[in-house]
This record gives sequence, C-alpha cells and structure tokens, in this order.
Amino acid sequence: MSAVGNLKHEYDKVKVRLHGLITRVEMAWMKLISELEPEEFQAIIKLLQRGHDQAQYVLKNGELPDDEPAVPWELSHGLSILRIGNATPLPQSPDQLQTKVLKDGTLLGCRKWELLDLLWSEALLKWIENLRHHATFGTDPALVTMDREVTLAIAGDWGTGPFNSHAPAVSVANQMQLANADFTIHLGDVYYAGTHSQEDTDMSGWPMGTHGSFTLNSNHEMYSGAHGYFKELAARFPGQQGTSYFALINDDWLIVGLDTAYASDVLNLYMDGTLNEPQIAWMKGLPKRKKLMVLSHHQGFDITGHNKTALYQPVCDALGREPDYWYWGHLHNGIVYATQGGLHARCAGHGAIPYGTTSELNGHPRILFSETQDAKDPDYPLRVLNGYAKIRLVGEEIFEEFIGEDGSVRWKS
Repeated sequence: MSAVGNLKHEYDKVKVRLHGLITRVEMAWMKLISELEPEEFQAIIKLLQRGHDQAQYVLKNGELPDDEPAVPWELSHGLSILRIGNATPLPQSPDQLQTKVLKDGTLLGCRKWELLDLLWSEALLKWIENLRHHATFGTDPALVTMDREVTLAIAGDWGTGPFNSHAPAVSVANQMQLANADFTIHLGDVYYAGTHSQEDTDMSGWPMGTHGSFTLNSNHEMYSGAHGYFKELAARFPGQQGTSYFALINDDWLIVGLDTAYASDVLNLYMDGTLNEPQIAWMKGLPKRKKLMVLSHHQGFDITGHNKTALYQPVCDALGREPDYWYWGHLHNGIVYATQGGLHARCAGHGAIPYGTTSELNGHPRILFSETQDAKDPDYPLRVLNGYAKIRLVGEEIFEEFIGEDGSVRWKS
C-alpha cells in the first residue's frame, strides 16, 4: 500500500474511533457542568474559545500571535465537538489541510500527532473527567546509588507506541537498547492522555536499563489524573517505589528526577512546570555533591534559551544552587543550549512525536545544536530525526551525545 493509501486507511480508522470519542466527551462535559461553580464554567468556556481562535489565527496567518500566551492545542476542536456557540469548524482531515512546519518545529496538519489531529480530543475528554479526581501523590522517593562510571539513556515524550510500521518510538528504543545503559529515563508524556491502557501499551517497548529505569510525570499523564501513570510505576518501574520523583547518587554526582506536573495549573492543562511542597522539602534534604543534574518534563528555559520559565528559580532554590546540567522534554525537539552561568541545558523531547526543523532557532546565539536532518519518512515528508540523549559519567567528567533514530551521532560534547 502506498504512503497515501496508508494515511487514508489510518484516517478511516480514526473516524470510527472518533465517533465514540465525541459521544464520551459530550457525556463527560454534561457531568462536569453539574459539578462546576459558575466562574469555573466560564473560565473553561473562555479557554475553549481561545483554543479555537488560536487555531483559526494560525491557519490564517501561518504562525501563533505574539501578543498573548499560546493555548494547548488539545483544546482546538473543543468548541465544535461540544457544539458550543457557532464555532467555525476547523480542518479535520489531511484532504482539508496540507501539513506545514511552524517556526517551533511543530507540524500543523490533521494527520496522527499533528496539531489538528482530532484524536488529541481524547486529552480534552480525560482532562474533563479528571478535573477534580487526581491520583494520590506518592511521598516515598527512591535514592539509588550508582557506580562512579555510569551510562544514562534519556528520552522525552516517547510514549506514542508503534503507531506505524516505522514509528520513531520503535527506532529510538532500538538505539537506546544498543547503548546498554545502566539506567534509562523517560522524561514523560504518554499519548494521548496517559490513560492506564495507553501507559500499558505505549510504554511496553521501553528499553530497560541494566540497573534500573525511571519515568517522570507530565501534562499528558495528568490529563488522566495521573491514575494510569502511578499504576504503571508499580507494574513496570518498581525502582521508583510508587513515587513520581527520585534521585541517583554516587561520590561525584547527584541526579534529581522531578515531578513538575502534579502541582501544575489544571486550568492551563498542566502546561507549565510547578513543584509541590512535599517535593521541595525532599529536595532541600538531599545529600550534596560536587556535580548536580536535574531531569524534568517541563523546561527551565523557553525554546530559544533566552528566557527562564517560572520553574527555573524554584528548582534552584529547593536544591540550594543552580544545576550543572538540566535535561527536560515537553518541547518536541532535540536542542542543546549554550552554557548560561554554570548551567548546561538540554531539551530531549524528540523521542517519538513527528516534528520538523525549528526555524526560529536558526542562527540563534544561545543554541549549539537543534535537529535539522531529514528523517526520509514517506508518511511524514517534513519530519526530521527523532532521537535520545546518551550520557556517560566517569568520576566528575561527563560525556554527552545526542543519538538519532538511525544510530548517527547528531551532537557530542
């Protein structure tokens, strides 16, 4: 079957799945309305309207507006699905919208994982269902001793599952397996909404480290109230002791894995990273080491590395200083930032979601590397390579590589 035929076949399956999804969204919405205070109801309607208006603006102008914060794309189809007001329908199929790459590398289109993929509405459904129903936050974090020479393999936003015959997640997992890492770490995001079945299915091919594996909480896990995430910890990541944060330590390094999603603003769909008090207290009591690395889902800088996010200072304050290295996901990109102060910041959120060249980073002085290599994918002709980060610690020294899904070394320190 041709690439076009494959996409048509996939879209036909989506239409069947979507019919049931729309009914479930409508039912969940009616139940939620009965629970909401009037001001909460109006706030959610306003959010849905902004999501719809944002999508319309991008379709007309080719990029996001500069005068207001972006709204999560999971909300884009909300008004029309819930039949609220007179919302102008957005494109819903590849026939209605040809894919293009926005300046941040995201793919504007209607195919699977693109910004107007109708199935992102499952995240909206789960967000509605779990707006008031979150899993219990675990407070028994693991402190794991690691050897003085250790290899880490880190991938973010990997949880798509094998969505086609040559899915990037599978290729990235195969490359991570070849690294024979002591520890493998997922920086979070299991799609579409971190449900129990998605956590079980889409994380089933995760490459386990020889000494352990860890996975972080994220906005997509929180759409399902993190219920699926915490069940998955017990099933597949027992070394985390049922807790969404952890630390690895040896004589030279302290590596701190954070949950930046659980306490995040629910009405912003958990898009901005936040720490809660139990985690802050734990961070303040951690042993000190000469070298400090932080791992999180949400980012400490904006995509260009020019502005610090609201997460940056609370992390530094809780740990007592600025990290030496900080790896995050959330942005579907592979980016290496120039050193700022004492911090070496990296984005490894390119584990699986198809994305394109991030043109706004071209020639940017704060960027040492961002991925631009054509993936040669017939289903996604604009896609660049997905990949992961491989880190080797030898005493106080660190050796970093960004590895492409094809096994090529895309950047190394």
